[in-house]
Amino acid sequence: MKSRHLKVMRLLNRQQLLTARELADACGVSLRTIQRDLLELEANGYPIYSERGAAGGYRVLPNRLLPPLALREQEAITLFLMLDWVGQIPDLPFGALRGNLAEWYLHELPSDLEAKMDRLKGRVRFARPDTPPSPLTRDLLRLMEAEVKGEITYETTSGRRTILIDPIGLTFDRNRWYLLAQTDRGLRQYRVDRVEHVQQTTLPSDRMTFEEADQHGQAGEQVTVRLELTTLGERLLEGILPLNEQRTWSVPVAELPFLGRQLFGLGREVKVLEPASLIDELQNQARALLAAYDD
Repeated sequence: MKSRHLKVMRLLNRQQLLTARELADACGVSLRTIQRDLLELEANGYPIYSERGAAGGYRVLPNRLLPPLALREQEAITLFLMLDWVGQIPDLPFGALRGNLAEWYLHELPSDLEAKMDRLKGRVRFARPDTPPSPLTRDLLRLMEAEVKGEITYETTSGRRTILIDPIGLTFDRNRWYLLAQTDRGLRQYRVDRVEHVQQTTLPSDRMTFEEADQHGQAGEQVTVRLELTTLGERLLEGILPLNEQRTWSVPVAELPFLGRQLFGLGREVKVLEPASLIDELQNQARALLAAYDD
């Protein structure tokens, strides 16, 4: 494909109405040349259409995008295999699209490359995600698109709770969908399969990103917290600290007393391995509780 064709496609992908003259000027060619390019692209099946009249021009068909890349064969095969794997992830926030994306992409390729990839489909396998149903990923994505805070009904170990959240983003980790959000208790992570309802509010979002959340969590003096968890303890901890395989977190020193009270409520399901100051905090709470029953 000509580099000029790629430039025309990039310009039209902005979803703006552009005249042939504007496209010709942007590409540094004559009006006749750009009109010939547009006819070639349309003849090759690209979703370009023209609007007639004084305010007319060229644009891409609604809800369509032009291919942004000219891929080499190995790149095209790699992209197909990754799209095929993504299509297996349950409740991807883009609805039924996930199940068809790889096939749509495959059928847009030259027939010889399509045939080659069709033969490879049964020869490369990724581990199929074992993910519980998480149907509200799309509702949470809409909440972020609307840039407002929301209320979620969440199933905790002690019953359902309604929580006001400012969503940061969705993570697919260890075959689970998680929502990271700001709450009145700070940053919290929620299993999306345990979210039962999502309601938008009129409160504007702070629009915090994952990177900003990381920086926020690292503000001030930090201390490393390391825990040992039972299976139940892992679930109980979800609304307190974002889960990770290392079971290690960097926590602001100022939040340790509050964290200690939360961990104490989890009992024997969560054991603090470090820091010593947090262990002391839990031991003091245990002694104070026992003393209350000695009176």
